[in-house]
Amino acid sequence: MEASPVEGDSPDHFKMEVKMYENLINECKEKLKDNLVSIIKYGTEGEPNNILIVTKQLAFSDLNKLKPIILSFSKKSKVVPILFTESGLKDSNDVFPLEILDMIYPHVLLHGIDVLEKVELDKKHVRTQIEFELRSKLIHLRENYIGIKNPKDLKLLLKSAVPTLMPLLYGLLFMKNIKIPSDLYSLYSSVEENYDIDMGIFRKVREDAMGKQDLTILVNELINLLEKLINIVDKMEF
Repeated sequence: MEASPVEGDSPDHFKMEVKMYENLINECKEKLKDNLVSIIKYGTEGEPNNILIVTKQLAFSDLNKLKPIILSFSKKSKVVPILFTESGLKDSNDVFPLEILDMIYPHVLLHGIDVLEKVELDKKHVRTQIEFELRSKLIHLRENYIGIKNPKDLKLLLKSAVPTLMPLLYGLLFMKNIKIPSDLYSLYSSVEENYDIDMGIFRKVREDAMGKQDLTILVNELINLLEKLINIVDKMEF
């Protein structure tokens, strides 16, 4: 297994993390044997903290083998691994390509074969899901804003809405054949440069730098950003 400490991690924390992954790998190997294809650590926002477990087959008996392993791992890490068969992952590239992009950038192979390197994505499928997600999130943002009675809850609305948009940023860069940065702020800058939009609202929410300003202005800023992106994506042709 190859891994390295991330900035801000203490050596002790890193040792605990490595041990935790080692236990997961060993237990999966013991229970699944040759059925285990790979275990991959991946993450949105440049922080690899999610786990993908890929198997050759995933029968109900396999779920029961994995259940105690995953429950134990989730209790320690607060992360619930995603399960896929190798064929299921490949066949999902036209259904939710953005989720696959989210797995790919960035990811670290902990065990087995790097199945994510073999997944091919079609720009038509990516564009379709980007537009669907943008329109859906815009509708939900408007609805949630209208339903908020306490102004303080606007901050929670923004902090919950922005992270869900991260996979869309990967998709936008993928559409232009731009290498997707693993650093969060480089990601923002790349989207700004290639789509002529202002990602300031993302930075403010990420840094919790909303201060005492009128949060309705920030909600409006996010709505305007989504509308602009919808207009851009709607005009894309392949």
